[in-house]
Amino acid sequence: MKPVTKLPVVEKSKNWLIVNKPPGISVHNEAGDVRSVLKKQLHPGTFHDIYPVHRLDKETSGLLIVATEQETAANLSEQFQTHKAEKMYYAVLRGGMDVSEEWQEWSFPISDKSEGRKNPQGLLKDRMDAKTLYRVMSSNKFFSLVEVRLLTGRQHQIRKHAALAKHAIVGDTRYGDPKYNDKMAEIYKNERMYLHAFRLSLPIGGRVQTFETPLPTDFRELMK
Repeated sequence: MKPVTKLPVVEKSKNWLIVNKPPGISVHNEAGDVRSVLKKQLHPGTFHDIYPVHRLDKETSGLLIVATEQETAANLSEQFQTHKAEKMYYAVLRGGMDVSEEWQEWSFPISDKSEGRKNPQGLLKDRMDAKTLYRVMSSNKFFSLVEVRLLTGRQHQIRKHAALAKHAIVGDTRYGDPKYNDKMAEIYKNERMYLHAFRLSLPIGGRVQTFETPLPTDFRELMK
């Protein structure tokens, strides 16, 4: 995968901006991460620093809001912690599922740690309540496209819940079957994990604003 040198900006304000993060780039604490790319991309003198407001796994693509000064970062972060802000995701899961307009729920208790495919729930003593809403938008005998809402915020929650439901996210190297993922990567010439944060809603300027990205092209390819 080529190093990312520029990130698509979806929305930009004085003290924050929303980018559409591609898969395979870490948000922070890694060479070539979102913070370092934006520091080079933005004009010098227009920002104090780059402060990621919420988590988005390296393997996950989609909308990410970052602040350019500390007070704004703290205020926006609180919106997520108090569930006043919301992220919604698209995921392509392994196997066919029944299409329905109704929201359904995964409620497997999981730990708040990075686990693995042998035990996605983690140790019994570490497990906490976790709730994920999902809606199956389309399906064939190989894949299902789902829309996902998080009601709690455990680490890797969507990935763990999908794996525990026996419908792991296609391309998930941590919780999915490695042989299956290798086969899908060979067939579709794409090694990404099919999880994308497509909608971000948060209170800004006294009202809730919503930002969206379309369904990624590589998701459409799997669902043909």
